[in-house]
Amino acid sequence: MKTFKCYDCESSFQAETREMILSILYEHYMKNHHSVISNASDEEKKQWMQQFEKDWQTAEEV
Repeated sequence: MKTFKCYDCESSFQAETREMILSILYEHYMKNHHSVISNASDEEKKQWMQQFEKDWQTAEEV
């Protein structure tokens, strides 16, 4: 299990897998940071995913 912090607020989430955390983050962003997703360009989305992949690999195990 890893802990992952939202990039746009102080919320933190825990998940076992990459797929689980992406699902949790997507739901969180749609509810709390909808404009971040809806206003992001394809390039910004790509950069977000690249940063996420790096950060998920080094996320704290709990």
